[in-house]
Amino acid sequence: MNLDSCGRFCALVFAKLLLVATVVTGGTAHATEPATAYIPILPPIIIILPILKPVMATCALRTDHGGGWLVSRDILINSYYGWSADSLTVRYQASFTGTYKFRITLRESNTNGDVITISPVQTVNLTAGGSTNHTTYFSNVYVGRATNLAISHDDVAGPGTLYMESTSAASCTNSAITGSSVDVGFVLRGESVHEANEVVEYNLPALNKYFITGRTDEKATLDAMPNVFTRTGHKFVVPSKKNYGNVSDVYRFFAPAPGPQSHAFVDRSDHDLIVSLPNTGLIDEGADFGTVKPDNSGTCPTWAPIKIYRSFHNTAAVGQRNHRYSSTLAVHNAMVAQGWLNEGVVFCGHSGS
Repeated sequence: MNLDSCGRFCALVFAKLLLVATVVTGGTAHATEPATAYIPILPPIIIILPILKPVMATCALRTDHGGGWLVSRDILINSYYGWSADSLTVRYQASFTGTYKFRITLRESNTNGDVITISPVQTVNLTAGGSTNHTTYFSNVYVGRATNLAISHDDVAGPGTLYMESTSAASCTNSAITGSSVDVGFVLRGESVHEANEVVEYNLPALNKYFITGRTDEKATLDAMPNVFTRTGHKFVVPSKKNYGNVSDVYRFFAPAPGPQSHAFVDRSDHDLIVSLPNTGLIDEGADFGTVKPDNSGTCPTWAPIKIYRSFHNTAAVGQRNHRYSSTLAVHNAMVAQGWLNEGVVFCGHSGS
């Protein structure tokens, strides 16, 4: 980021910090609202070879040399019960000796479905007529509400054509390869337990402000002060932080007294920028929860379809300014009808109410 763009960004962040203020008296929690929109791109995938996750879907891998199917065909997995996809093992073969490179795209539902992740470039070395098992790691990507997956190979490079070996089983009931009655062998690993975070909305009746938090201890603190904070009944579920390779962690900063005593919620790139700035006076309170980013048009993927809208109470009384995060369009539209600014979709979640 160059200095000019940093200046524009900093102005936005600190303007938001000054606008959002909520204080908890006699407690340890600070009632806050996220204040920065998210850049709608997938975060970079960092590959760290993990301990192997459980097998979520499989079609028996060969141990010998069998029929091959072009990698231009997709593997379709039906009734997928995992919450993540961590690694894919396929047995490959080729007719010519050499180095072959490819990427794997994981999509929801079918070959035209929303992209869940695209792997880094993979490399396999093969001898003519030989076979090898290769595992592609996806950094335990979140698949959310996807029940059917499509696995595509793209950008194949090498001295010849790359093939996927057929399975050693007669057929597989939960998978199929497009354009063929014969399945290929594969092992897809992931997690069956949904690592999720329930983000709860509170109202401060005395100030008519709204606040969300995904922190378990903070919820307990606020629930212990019903005269100050009341649950509105609205909440949404997002992936847990620091668990999935395609999920963006949401970080929280606090501006203490004598400043505005307010929070800002930002993504990792903005967090790192703020930390690098001198003398901000901001306290870094770390990651709060995870989220899937909407695209540039504010659309959420089918596997994380719940749109979280943000509105802003841009009143002349600075102390009354406030953001509200709504998991239903009806609630969001009601705030806009009251004169709150429509700031669009900022998060994507698994479910909401």
